[in-house]
Amino acid sequence: MKKTVGFILKIVATAMAVAAVVCAIAAFWDQIMDLIDTVMDKVEQKRADRCFQPAEYDDYDDSIM
Repeated sequence: MKKTVGFILKIVATAMAVAAVVCAIAAFWDQIMDLIDTVMDKVEQKRADRCFQPAEYDDYDDSIM
């Protein structure tokens, strides 16, 4: 009997924990999406900066001679 009650209490506790996480996500959804957008923008900016950096020898123009 004790094992059954303990098992039921574990299931209830797990269900309540999952419900709390879902409620927290629903409550802070706007802030979560703002954070994700900010992180995505920073990652995009770093990729663009890395891709468009001038090469080491771009300042030497061979066509001048």
